[in-house]
Amino acid sequence: MELPTGLEKSLTAQILHTYETRLFPSAESIEIKRAFIEKFATMLVTEFPDWEVDIHVFGSSVNGLGTSRSDVDICLTTEHRELENVFVLSRVLRKHGMRTYCVPRARVPIVKIWDPELRMAADINVNNTIALHNTRMLQTFVAADGRVRPFVMAIKNWTKSREINDAAFGGTLSSYAWAILAIHFLQTRQPPIVPVLHPPAKSLRADECAGVVDLSFDDDITGLREFGRANTESLGHLLYAFFRTYAYEFDYRHQVVSLRNGCYLDKAQKGWDSGRPAGIFCIEEPFST
Repeated sequence: MELPTGLEKSLTAQILHTYETRLFPSAESIEIKRAFIEKFATMLVTEFPDWEVDIHVFGSSVNGLGTSRSDVDICLTTEHRELENVFVLSRVLRKHGMRTYCVPRARVPIVKIWDPELRMAADINVNNTIALHNTRMLQTFVAADGRVRPFVMAIKNWTKSREINDAAFGGTLSSYAWAILAIHFLQTRQPPIVPVLHPPAKSLRADECAGVVDLSFDDDITGLREFGRANTESLGHLLYAFFRTYAYEFDYRHQVVSLRNGCYLDKAQKGWDSGRPAGIFCIEEPFST
């Protein structure tokens, strides 16, 4: 069943209107984030004057997929492994008036903080530098075609309004996972709207590839611009097709979403056809396969 032309045009117009009036970050929100990062940096210098601790902002604040309401994601890099204990970092931040909540058992332990003065929320991890490569990867995808940013932000806005974008507390997909899912969908259009950025995977058995980290990918933004120009699908049609794909066509029992390969893999290829992975929606982490 195809989307009627009139409805497709109307849906496209609604997506663009929402993107331009509600989702595009305001100058004020950008300034508040900048002030928060400066304030956070001052706290670290005050508490650890002799330590080298670098602040890296990643995620939606810098990858082109953020809104005025987006939290700030921060990765601290340091040789002082004591800070990898999220409770140590939490105690330091509380001394400076921050409200904190630790998530120590997450795949990547984080401290969630709230600044009551600037009314800004942030998630902080220590030494999880893969997140920085994820951010650069998403920036590259966003630059490849003008539809990527409004399309992915429309999906993220829908998941936020339905409260299905919280992996830590809601048991759903994270905002990052939804972005991966949306971009993978654009990879699989015919013709594709965004490219496969990662080099072909080496042929490994499932037990050999578990946990392998390969950070290489094509980040030549200039060379990839307008990659999807041969595809003329509208935003309205793409949104309709996205929901149709994951409501009726995707095989949740057997398939894995693989952004790295630009296709669906079989769970058996990954060794995910037994145990917990066999019964859940599987999205491959692009850098840690």
